[in-house]
Amino acid sequence: MKSAGIAGFVIAVHKSIKERTPFFGVNPDELPHILEILSQKTDIASSYEYYKDVMLRVNGHPSSNPDTLFENLDDQLNQVGIFSLSSSCSVQLLWAHYAEDHKGICIGFSPEEGKKFCSTENFMKVIYSDEIPRMSDEGFNVQMSMSVDESGRPYTSSFKIAFSDKTFQSAIRTKPTCWAYEEEWRYVEPLGGDYEWPGRISEIVFGLKCPQKVREHYINLATRNIPNEVLLYEMVKQEGGNKVVRTPYKIEKTTPPISLASGKTVDQDGNKIKQLSVEQFAHEVMRLLEKRDFEEALYQLDSNSSDSPDSPHLLNLKAMALGMSGDHEGALDVFSKLNNMFPDQPDILYQQSCALSALLRNSEAIELLKKANELDHNDPSIPFNLGVEIIRGGGDIEYAKGVLNTSRLMGHPRAALVLKSLNEQELLKPNSQVNKDASR
Repeated sequence: MKSAGIAGFVIAVHKSIKERTPFFGVNPDELPHILEILSQKTDIASSYEYYKDVMLRVNGHPSSNPDTLFENLDDQLNQVGIFSLSSSCSVQLLWAHYAEDHKGICIGFSPEEGKKFCSTENFMKVIYSDEIPRMSDEGFNVQMSMSVDESGRPYTSSFKIAFSDKTFQSAIRTKPTCWAYEEEWRYVEPLGGDYEWPGRISEIVFGLKCPQKVREHYINLATRNIPNEVLLYEMVKQEGGNKVVRTPYKIEKTTPPISLASGKTVDQDGNKIKQLSVEQFAHEVMRLLEKRDFEEALYQLDSNSSDSPDSPHLLNLKAMALGMSGDHEGALDVFSKLNNMFPDQPDILYQQSCALSALLRNSEAIELLKKANELDHNDPSIPFNLGVEIIRGGGDIEYAKGVLNTSRLMGHPRAALVLKSLNEQELLKPNSQVNKDASR
């Protein structure tokens, strides 16, 4: 690799001499002297050091260094993200080692077009060997990134072995033969971290000692979040022996998540879809909100609004879910969109004001509530919130008492208490008329 770097340098210098063009700003007349000094070097090591010094001097950046490439190989390997799987779910040692002594579960995947399980670079069968992988006779496939500095000069900003290199991949997929019982396959990424599932989740297998609560938890989780039917199995002891085998669970499969009626009765995989009307769907979402399962409510709303992204009913539900989950900025954005679609609607203005209030934007909330209160409505919460916001903002107390009294007459359960508290506070003020009369 060092020889290749020197050779490339010599070719580039000769080209500059022949074409009478500068070499990184060096006059072509000075280049023969550089080549002469290089020719006097007696070995690769000294030639490479001279080549490095020249490049640093003329370019301001060091050349790519093969020594660093090999030094960093271990770091590269340690950064690789590995998601380990097995081609078998019946190996008892796997259940003992990786599923809390048969108390856990096994998740089964199926390949899916466009997913990483269909990529030979990212999905590989483990090789079991007691010999360390040897470098390919072809050498390493190197990945080099070039950048340009402030002076417009190019330099090597990254120099490492490519993730697709055969030797590198052999190192990732090779394990000692004592692990062969695992029948392992690996989904790998250059860097560890969070990624999408590499394929479609197609089955769940419950361990021999998996508690009922754990089984119910994962069935519910799959039903709510996986857009296809998931086959359910359990491991049981084979009659008359110690071998464990996979057998269908009493509930054979999950039902995909709730979906709006769209004329479809099956999904892309041929699985049945539970059909709901918009009203039924809204009812299900409200049930999730009542249980404070905001994450699931938002997931269902996002998953089922692609056909009707501007449905006012769904937008209103989403804004409510965002607000209840604490994402008041998101709620305000959706309510603002609804207000643009349906201007001067008291209930939408009211909801916007609630989001603004939660964001401590008091004056904006008051303006929207005033506007909503001037429109024809029968919601006692509008004048009630208006009065409370005015009090919080240190505004006109008499005006606040007037709208709170309106709210009381409309039947708001807390308006009378707030009015009573206001009157009591006024009585306690040192300069109140009642106190003056009492002091006389």
